[in-house]
This record gives sequence, C-alpha cells and structure tokens, in this order.
Amino acid sequence: MKKCRHWKEGKHMNNQSDEKQLHEMEQEWYAMQGFKTDIKCYFYYDESNNHRKFWVRSCENQLDKKFNVDPYLDFVLAGVVAKPRFEPSFEELVHLLKLQKNVKEIKFKTQFANGDFLGCMDKNRIGYLFQWINDQNLFIHYKHVNHLYYAIVEIIDSIMSPDEIEEMDFDYFSIKNTFYEMLQGKEKALQNIMFQYEFPNIKKDKIKDFTLELLNLFPMRREQSMEEKFITGMLGRASQSDELVFLEGNTDYVMQENYEEFYYDGPRKYYNAMHIYDEETKIQSGEKEARSVYKDVQLENMKYVNSETNVLVQVSDVVAGILGKLMIYINNKDNNAIRKDVENLTEQQLDNINMLRILREKSNKYNKGFLMSITATSVTNRMNFLFDLCKARAEYNQKSSIPK
Repeated sequence: MKKCRHWKEGKHMNNQSDEKQLHEMEQEWYAMQGFKTDIKCYFYYDESNNHRKFWVRSCENQLDKKFNVDPYLDFVLAGVVAKPRFEPSFEELVHLLKLQKNVKEIKFKTQFANGDFLGCMDKNRIGYLFQWINDQNLFIHYKHVNHLYYAIVEIIDSIMSPDEIEEMDFDYFSIKNTFYEMLQGKEKALQNIMFQYEFPNIKKDKIKDFTLELLNLFPMRREQSMEEKFITGMLGRASQSDELVFLEGNTDYVMQENYEEFYYDGPRKYYNAMHIYDEETKIQSGEKEARSVYKDVQLENMKYVNSETNVLVQVSDVVAGILGKLMIYINNKDNNAIRKDVENLTEQQLDNINMLRILREKSNKYNKGFLMSITATSVTNRMNFLFDLCKARAEYNQKSSIPK
C-alpha cells in the first residue's frame, strides 16, 4: 500500500522531450518501489467523490471562506484487475448477489449503499461480491486523494527540498504528514488564509505575509516537536524569500482544476495493460491532447464504455463506492474511536471488513502499485489499524469458539 509521490516535475513540462523525460523518471521511481509496470492485464475503473474541482471560495456572508467541498471526502478512482479474456456472466453474478432478475445494471448506490462505511459492511451482498472477486482471482486497485493533503503539500515542496529534509535526517513523507497534522482542527483559519492570498497563486509581494500568517497558526517553538520546529523554521526562512516555486503561476483559489491526471496515471504506469473506464464525458473530451506518451510512442491503451455493457466496470463501481465510504470513515475517526467501533461490530460487518482486508493484501502482494494513497501517513496508518484490529478480533473469536 504505497503513498504516491506528488510528481510536481510534470507541472511545467510542455513538450514531447520533457514528457519523455518525465516518463523515464516515473518508471525509475516505480522500479525502486517494486511496482511491476510491464504486466499484461485489464484494469477496470470507476470513481467515487468526484467533485470535478477543489477550490476555496467566499461564503454568502462574505466573512468566512470555505472549500467548495468537504476536504476529507477523498476522490477515489478504483476497480478490479483481471487477466485478458475474462468475461464473467452478468446473469450469474446477479443471481449470486440475490438481485432482482430484471435488474439492468449492478450499482453501488442502489444495491449496496447503506449509510456510512460500517452500515455498508453490514450487508450480506457486500460479502457475496468480495468472495466472488476473490474466487475469480481478480485483484482490486485504487488511488485515493485527500484534498487537503494534496493542497498543502505544495507549501512544503515550495519552502524546502528533499535534500534539505534528508540532510536533517528527517523523512520526506513524515515531514508532509507532520505538516498535515499541524493543520488539523485549523481548517477554518486555513481557508481564510488561502482565500486572502489567492492560494495556490501567491503573489511575490504577498509571500512574507502569507508565510507569517501560517506561522501564527502554530504554538510556540518550545511546544513543538523536532519536525514541527524544522517546518516552522523553513516557513520563517520562506518569509524572506521572493519565490514559492509551486505556488505561483496557478489559477487563483483553485487547488485542483480537475482529476484528469489521475485517470491518465494508470495507462502511463502500466503501458502493456488495457485500461477500461466508465464513460466520463469531461475526461473523454480532453483525451486527444492529454493521452500519455511513453518513449515517443502514443499509448492507445485507454477505452471508455457504457457501464451497462461491461460487468467488470459495474463491479468497479461498487469497489469505488465502498472505498469512498471507507476513506470518509478513516478521515473522520481517531484510533480510539476505531477501536471502540471494532469492539461493537456485528459478525457480518467483521466478516466483510476482513474480506476487504484479504483482497487488499492479495492485491498488494501481487503488485505493490495497485493500492495508491495520496494522503498523510497518519491516515494510511489508521486504515491499517482498522484492518489489523478486525483481523485480531476474528482470530480471537475463532479461538474462543473451539471447544476445550
């Protein structure tokens, strides 16, 4: 379950030579992480929590500023991975899931959704689908994006370099996680600062004020950890600078113009695989210009289909919906709350969460690049904490049921 590096090098690349260089850098990094990028298979995709754009705006009272959406509703692009020529029967799957015979399509919202994540995990049908995915030797894949994390890491990458982080014996992702945690509970003030300084397009004459306003959000240095002191020290240094490299030349207020880059990540990464998406008109309209190029060869490994005609795209809709619910749950719970929830799970909830855990572990074992998280390490740690607790409780229940 890898944290995806933010490929900012690609932001300012504007010709084919630069594109080729970016691909070579990406492939080198993937190889270092142990990703198998030359596999020949079929990826099926659908999405959850696609709000089209992420920006900060003024409220009706003109006093408060707000993000257009809850920053903790992660964008999720997910689905299943199959070997070539696998074509499951729609009728057989409908029968297995105990759906009405006249149903035209398998859909998360109408047949699987049941409130929040734990509510969904209380449905038998979820377990039937998870078991079917496992029995058919399919894998799951996903990429989820925490909006707040994705926005604020631009600040870190603008005030320090990876080499400077390494020289101080800190970890690159740990520093970003610490900054994310430093801003927890300060969202209202952060939104006002972002709007005031037209984030992520900070003008040169506003850099000092912007960085000092951020510094005012944090406690005195004597109350800070070593990583926090390093971050605030770098913010102080940046207040004397006339450049925030990744926070200039952008659109005022808009932190995510669209999600196209995530749709094209799969075909760029797995260039020998076919990538099949549910119809997404806005993405399709820009495909001709944005289609990936690798080693000067235009990739033709993307296809959009009407989900009614493809069973595995329908299955991907359910997978994406469940993972969207999971990330909302994880983003809004701490470890104590998760522990309490696990103690009170029904047998059905426990079985389904453990089946999801098995699918994650199986997929990650096959290819470490299948499960990608663009979020703070504390968030992925909480997700792993949930699955570890559920595994432990299931094992305890099993031992307790054995006659002595």
